[in-house]
Amino acid sequence: MARERLRQLPDEQRSAWLDIAEAEFRARGFEGASLNGILARAGISKGQAYYYFADKGELYRAVIDRALTVLAGLVKAKPNASASPQAFWSDMAGFFERLTTVLQQRDDLAELGRGIYREASAQAAIADLIADLERGFSGLVVIGQGVGAIRTDLPQALLVDMSFAAIRAADQWFATHGADLEAAQAQPLNQQVLGLFMAMLAPPDAPSISPAFLKD
Repeated sequence: MARERLRQLPDEQRSAWLDIAEAEFRARGFEGASLNGILARAGISKGQAYYYFADKGELYRAVIDRALTVLAGLVKAKPNASASPQAFWSDMAGFFERLTTVLQQRDDLAELGRGIYREASAQAAIADLIADLERGFSGLVVIGQGVGAIRTDLPQALLVDMSFAAIRAADQWFATHGADLEAAQAQPLNQQVLGLFMAMLAPPDAPSISPAFLKD
């Protein structure tokens, strides 16, 4: 109920609170962030705060949820019913390219991403959001299987668990090291990583498709 009450606040007031909380989490991380400091800067009493979010973890979750919504809009993260395996992987190549570009341009979003991977407690606070991402990825696997882009010789749940873990590992690496990469380095590396996913997920008897070819 507290989460829903926060969601129903007027946009201006909710955004003002989340902006202050986001700045604190970006600067200090989840563990280091002071809930009392956030409330003081936002002019919120503890009694009022607990009406809208139960604890610091819930406030952090709200900040990350907003960031994911913004990121999804910027990269146009919406599964498409691709017409062929090549079209499916071309869509994926475009998505990863846009994601890399956006995170290089928006350090606020990139820093929130880095913060998630620094602390297990931060990941625990957004466990339901991570589960939502995995369910969305599962839907993408279904689309890919439907057009012959993704293998069907393994149990679907096993395939989703394995590939989602690999995607999270790649995401963590880029979140941690992305700030040190020039754009000219990031995109070719992005293509190589996509090539690994394609090799893992494509049907065993599928013709090889180069990530570079997908961009031609």
